[in-house]
Amino acid sequence: MTNENNSKTNNRFSIPKVYDLIAESFDSKRRHPWKEVIQFIKQLPSTNRILDLGCGNARHTSVMLERNFEAIGLDISYRILQAAKENELSLVKDKLTSLINGDARVLPFKNKVFNNVIMIAVLHHFESKDDRLEILREIMRVLTENGTCLISTWLRTHPRFQKEDLSEIVKLGKKDILVPWTLPDGKKINRYYYLFDKEELEAIVLQLDFKILNSEISNHNLFLTVKKT
Repeated sequence: MTNENNSKTNNRFSIPKVYDLIAESFDSKRRHPWKEVIQFIKQLPSTNRILDLGCGNARHTSVMLERNFEAIGLDISYRILQAAKENELSLVKDKLTSLINGDARVLPFKNKVFNNVIMIAVLHHFESKDDRLEILREIMRVLTENGTCLISTWLRTHPRFQKEDLSEIVKLGKKDILVPWTLPDGKKINRYYYLFDKEELEAIVLQLDFKILNSEISNHNLFLTVKKT
């Protein structure tokens, strides 16, 4: 499921196809920015240029724009970016530097152009370890010297994994999980998740020579703040 051309298998779609299909439903249910992201943004100089990588409906991009950051949102789903423009960004469109339909594994930016990157609930959607490493390499490439990145992933303690349809396979220790998203018409669209352990994600980040500034668990998510060294 690493590109648009992958075929549907057991109601599985590629990442962009999944979010194209659930874009409107996702936007209606995911309106509130996370407090952890707001806290990260608050401590940054307002002169910074920030990339919201995997911005989805731009609920966090809008926070950056309200605080007058030079912000760019990038997502692999075109339809979810349309929803972002129509809803979350409707009041701050004039402040937006750019909204880009692109792939986190091949970022369309020059080297060292962002002071900060946020990547919220994105990395766990990539099934291949090589893809996950490539995304982190791309973040390293586009960050300025001493630039920082906030990364979040779901943990297996997340309440969604305690529900009857998923609890047993999670208890068995499986790391590759399909989580259904239910559309208003009742149709279910599976989203792929890789269940990181805290130590595993930290090890991958350190493998790429990031420095971990902060590692915390909040609301069943792991948040890493890392620095390019």
